[in-house]
Amino acid sequence: MSMLLENNIETDNYPTLLRMGHRYRFCLGQRLPVDGFYGPLDVSLGQDEWLYVLNRWENVNGVPRNRYVTVTLDDEYGDFIFPQVDGEMEPRGKEKFPSPVMCAIDSNGILYSTDEHANSVLMLSTSGETVGWWGEKGTEPGYLNAPSGITIDSDENLWIVNCQNHKVQCFTRQGEYLQGWGEFGNEPHQLNFPWGITIDPLNQTFLIADWNNNLVKRFTKEGELLQVIGTPGTGVGQLNKPSSVAVDQHGDIYIVDRGNDRVLIFNHRGMFLESLIGDGTMTDKGVQKLLTNPDALRLRDNVVDFDREKRFASPTSVKVDDEGRVYIVDTGRWRIQVYEKLWRILEPDEIDAPELHADPEVY
Repeated sequence: MSMLLENNIETDNYPTLLRMGHRYRFCLGQRLPVDGFYGPLDVSLGQDEWLYVLNRWENVNGVPRNRYVTVTLDDEYGDFIFPQVDGEMEPRGKEKFPSPVMCAIDSNGILYSTDEHANSVLMLSTSGETVGWWGEKGTEPGYLNAPSGITIDSDENLWIVNCQNHKVQCFTRQGEYLQGWGEFGNEPHQLNFPWGITIDPLNQTFLIADWNNNLVKRFTKEGELLQVIGTPGTGVGQLNKPSSVAVDQHGDIYIVDRGNDRVLIFNHRGMFLESLIGDGTMTDKGVQKLLTNPDALRLRDNVVDFDREKRFASPTSVKVDDEGRVYIVDTGRWRIQVYEKLWRILEPDEIDAPELHADPEVY
């Protein structure tokens, strides 16, 4: 059940849809430090049709723990993008940016990632250049304390969630503080270790994944509460440690319900629609790698439940594009699962008047 402060939300921009659910399409990635993912946490969708997958893991074979893996929808891989300090790759064990959390990309192809231990925002170009970084730890306006979720508004300003400050702050891309709001607590208008953030493209309101309150909350740009989505729990439509939220072109809301290993989908009114639990299948590259490993083949010959392999394991992030594709970063399975939304926008003359509606039987 969701609490909606209806008078505060403009609903005219939202279309009426014939929804037909979501269809699983394919997976990207496998557990490889090269030509794969190692600790994927978030993804940015580039205008150049590349995906930039933010990875965070201990150094493996000299690969930096903070890096982007570039991949196409055809599961073809490009070069790593990783931070350099003074023109050199960060020294192992002494990284300046050891703990990236989430990322966003601007119209110029600059990638921005938050780092919860460095309390900084790191800027990298999609060509691999370290553009710069900014941020300083603190609790006052304009300072960062375990920054996590990040998104970019229509003016190309950055909105950043400060997890341990329980605040949302807005900065220019160069790090100049503009505004912020939020306070700690368990009341509807308060935040408790928030994590993810996104902007509804239809009315420019902000949705926050309120991690420790087990809710998603909608606010205005000035921080006025408009809507509370979901209830805490493990049941249908309930949330347990939500980490990320996305809104598609129709206003439908996608929430990574990390503690329940699933993604929940709501409409703009906060009504629960659908749950995705994972349908992953092995990529062609994964099959080829497996065929060269006799020991792994023998182990798989004794597996009694392949169903678990399909399902999400600690998913972290969700992104959507204008083609109806939904990208879910399946962190515990070292991959991205891609779904496709099926819908048709209904014209006014296709919708009967409310008084003509009959309650359908639900089986």
